[in-house]
Amino acid sequence: MKKRVWLILAAAALIFIVTFVFYENNFNMNEKEVVIETVDGTLSGIVTTPKKEPIKGIVLFVHGDGAQNAQYDGGYRPLMERFAKQGYASISWDKPGVGQSDGNWLNQSMEDRANEVDHVIEWAKKEPDLYSKQIILWGASQAGWVIPKVMTARTDITASILVGPAVNWMRQGRYYTLQTLKEADASDEQIQKTIKKEDEQNTLLLEGATFRMYQKKTGDQDMTKDRFEFIQKNMKADATSDIKNIQSPIYLVLAQNDRNVDSAETKRIYEKEVAPKWLHVQTIDGVEHSMLNPRIHHSNTLITLAAIAAPKDFLISQAYLDHCEHILEQLKTPSR
Repeated sequence: MKKRVWLILAAAALIFIVTFVFYENNFNMNEKEVVIETVDGTLSGIVTTPKKEPIKGIVLFVHGDGAQNAQYDGGYRPLMERFAKQGYASISWDKPGVGQSDGNWLNQSMEDRANEVDHVIEWAKKEPDLYSKQIILWGASQAGWVIPKVMTARTDITASILVGPAVNWMRQGRYYTLQTLKEADASDEQIQKTIKKEDEQNTLLLEGATFRMYQKKTGDQDMTKDRFEFIQKNMKADATSDIKNIQSPIYLVLAQNDRNVDSAETKRIYEKEVAPKWLHVQTIDGVEHSMLNPRIHHSNTLITLAAIAAPKDFLISQAYLDHCEHILEQLKTPSR
């Protein structure tokens, strides 16, 4: 009798787990793969749309650093579902050289990345199923050097959502180094030694050293030639001049505990350079740069488990998702 009870309980638990995992991975939106033809080659991407028509507008996802695929390994889906709930289609694509996209993202400057966004916007405008009178740009981290360029060059951007953007490449790198050393409880001597080494590396990069010369003088064998050239091409990036010319709503979403980007500096510069009528700033309590659920962000095991079993409600900060959804909810829908 007891064995039968345990079997029933085990079966019920299994059914609950399977049902829960299915629900957490079943996002309430349509999703299709697309091929985006641009003057610089083909980009493989995805478009997610609301299950209920009509589409109010489109949101373009602009990646941060790294070899990112269109879904950020599934990390974008919870946000895309929130946008679909408000009637917006989301467009994202594999970076050049990732998935089926042509090219190599490490060959791009921030200007190249901005041009890529332009190409995707023009592609979207030709798609009959996408309503592009409202164009929203969403971007994280390194997108802070990309989206302001697009905003100042175009007049058809309805609004932009920037998550944890930096302003100055060099200052952001130094901030990250110091935060990493602080977390490691480094001594003053270790900090000074690391800063000196970083300064020497940056000087070589700024002076145009070749990759071979850089490796010889620094002993850095971890950096690839492509990454070296990417940094050398972009390390002078500073978004201030583009930020000054922003003439449409920009929603700045900052992390309270960001060790990658100096949120206080970003907030200060945007508030100084952007007219108050355009700028909206929100700091999400408890989160770090990635906007992951603060209850799991210090455990790779829990992050992996949440990504597999419960991405909808447990992977990403709900406060962050709520805020991004509210941004689109309050936008006025233009007449068709």
